[in-house]
Amino acid sequence: TGGAGFVGSHLTDKLMMDGHEVTVVDNFFTGRKRNVEHWIGHENFELINHDVVEPLYIEVDQIYHLASPASPPNYMYNPIKTLKTNTIGTLNMLGLAKRVGARLLLASTSEVYGDPEVHPQNEDYWGHVNPIGPRACYDEGKRVAETMCYAYMKQEGVEVRVARIFNTFGPRMHMNDGRVVSNFILQALQGEPLTVYGPGTQTRAFQYVSDLVNGLVALMNSNVSSPVNLGNPEEHTILEFAQLIKKLVGDGSEIQFLSEAQDDPQKRKPDIRKAKLLLGWEPVVPLEEGLNKAIHYFRKELEYQANNQYIPKPKPARMKKGRTRHN
Repeated sequence: TGGAGFVGSHLTDKLMMDGHEVTVVDNFFTGRKRNVEHWIGHENFELINHDVVEPLYIEVDQIYHLASPASPPNYMYNPIKTLKTNTIGTLNMLGLAKRVGARLLLASTSEVYGDPEVHPQNEDYWGHVNPIGPRACYDEGKRVAETMCYAYMKQEGVEVRVARIFNTFGPRMHMNDGRVVSNFILQALQGEPLTVYGPGTQTRAFQYVSDLVNGLVALMNSNVSSPVNLGNPEEHTILEFAQLIKKLVGDGSEIQFLSEAQDDPQKRKPDIRKAKLLLGWEPVVPLEEGLNKAIHYFRKELEYQANNQYIPKPKPARMKKGRTRHN
């Protein structure tokens, strides 16, 4: 589910390359057909335009449940939809897993830890989340999705895997998804100031998307049923990050400081000892290499948009029954 999204489409690529039959289920709320169109027509690939809030009846062996808006502007734009996707959508997918005897991997998030009081965050930490804040529809949606997985495991014997995903970036990210990497790259490429919220001392740990995808596949095919952090433990402040992107894009953008965002976590760093020990997984793509790939992608996207922009011409107002009407 969510297979036409940023992470989902890269996961689709890997599973297709490994020779699996892949069914992508997406309602294109934030996913895009362009992300998977290169597989359309392949005999092992199927694309279903479907919202997981409605039940789905298909035959599968494994379910990677990635459906959910994942960036703050997207999930805050429609908090109720985000909640429904993470709750009813997850119940529907667990119901499907139960019916067909499939294994389900939930793409959970480091946001289940909220603004953490423990650093770095390990899987035993219960989190520090504001249940009524602007990010709660996502944070609490994912927390209850995890709860549902373990209820289905305990009561119905469904095999579940839970990945707590930390900040990830790479090609096919939404240009305007409001996350820090895409914001900075886009601002630098367009010669605009790089906007840092607060003092820029907040830390984040960024992993490249191919590392995450390898982690998801390793987790799905492992015997680890408890939650596992997937992220890069290399921590950077937001300000360092802005300076690095400025250097890589190579233009004269300034860094501009704005007031802090509400409930913005101050620290984020995964403890990945469990993934290393049980999955033999750790990130391998260096930050600069990944950023260069992302910058290259955004450059091309900006060109694509400039060339494929349909600009409607305003129609002249016409008179009807004595009043002006603007179409």
